Amino acid sequence: MPIRLHITAEGTTEERFVKEVLAPYLGEQGVWADARCVLTSKNNRLNLEYRGGWRRTSAYLTVKRDICTWMKEDRNPDSRFTTMFDLYALPRDFPGYAEAYGETDPYRRVSSLEQALAADINGALCDTRFVPYIQLHEFEALILADPKQLEWEFLNSLNMTSRLSASSTWS
Repeated sequence: MPIRLHITAEGTTEERFVKEVLAPYLGEQGVWADARCVLTSKNNRLNLEYRGGWRRTSAYLTVKRDICTWMKEDRNPDSRFTTMFDLYALPRDFPGYAEAYGETDPYRRVSSLEQALAADINGALCDTRFVPYIQLHEFEALILADPKQLEWEFLNSLNMTSRLSASSTWS
């Protein structure tokens, strides 16, 4: 039975990266991966969900409920769950936030937040299938490191990306 990897992504750029780049690669390795953006709000009357980005208030609690629901929906022991969140602009109600932001080493800050998140989610469900990932640098910044990758994100800007690439000197 192949492993299923469910990824809760911060926004649409991360979700699209998982679906278009990471999932095909992992599929070749026998891992079925999928992603969805963080749940920001619901309209139960119209049966609508709004996803992507962090809300200002109770942001983490909404995301926690969403991740826990997904884990309850797929109880297969071969399923794993993770996140693709940027360290930048995590909500203040995020587990371990105050302690982590007292840490001056950014790698320790990320590690501290990941540990607190894992303890909170896995503890809530008495489960160990959730292994969080928090990215130190914004995902979009990594795309910008190679101007040609802008074409992937901004399809209508091919002329601009060609000019950026031509003006870049990496010597």
